[in-house]
Amino acid sequence: MRVGILGGGSIGLLFAAYLANTNDVTVYTRTERQASLLNKNGVTLLENDSSNTYKINATFRSQLINNEEILIIALKQYDLQHVMSIFVDVDKVSTIIFLQNGMDHIEYIEQLKNKNLLLGVVEHGALKVDETTVIHTGVGITKYGVYRGNINAITLLDKHGTFSKNFPLLIEENWLEMLSAKLVVNAVINPLTALFKVENGQLLLNQYFYRIMHTLFQEIITVIHISNEKKMWMQVEGICKKTSSNRSSMLKDIEEERKTEIDAILGYILRQAENKNKSLPLTSFLFEAIKGIEERGSK
Repeated sequence: MRVGILGGGSIGLLFAAYLANTNDVTVYTRTERQASLLNKNGVTLLENDSSNTYKINATFRSQLINNEEILIIALKQYDLQHVMSIFVDVDKVSTIIFLQNGMDHIEYIEQLKNKNLLLGVVEHGALKVDETTVIHTGVGITKYGVYRGNINAITLLDKHGTFSKNFPLLIEENWLEMLSAKLVVNAVINPLTALFKVENGQLLLNQYFYRIMHTLFQEIITVIHISNEKKMWMQVEGICKKTSSNRSSMLKDIEEERKTEIDAILGYILRQAENKNKSLPLTSFLFEAIKGIEERGSK
């Protein structure tokens, strides 16, 4: 299948590597330099002390999509609408898959006219080493839900042997529950690790961090509906444990003085709280703290 990947970050490169073996993959990059290097060297995947390089196509973001059957959007929330607006023919793509953290993109995709719109949640650990190399730091799962249309494109990819034991797939019937659960996980883990500057596992090992984490969780689920609170908390703990040595994406953004996705995560939750006339003091504090660190870094 012809698969386009919009975004050459860690998740974009991870998907490119796993899809390239059985599909015609094109990565749309932010810079001409990265596109040139990917066309020349391919994408290299490092995992379990092994290294494999796959040939892919790459192009600097232009105004045209190259007749892809599937377009995977691996962009940060804050880049999504601007970058998508550059392409004049994105509505010609039959299936678009969104892989964003947070839930701000839901209002945006309602406006799209594509036949099949899928929402995805990525639970893998990935670290971009350079413009063409990505480390698969933790095997997780990719979950998909149908916002509009059908899941047939994912089914066809699976038939081509795309999804292996190191890159498993799960189809979820309820996309809202799927995204809500992911939002809770991101909202609890990312801001705290970014503020405390610790790896994910420290939230479990440090008793003070752990208590704060649980308090934050309890506060968040008063506005984000979760059907099974106990199961959700176990999932948060489980992801912390499974990715114990990982540095969250928000922590990495802070360390590299980049903009974070705090607006799409805690900002979204605070807007929901405001609509319900609820006060979330700890969530508000964390939001302001991360925004303050962001501002300091930008200067």
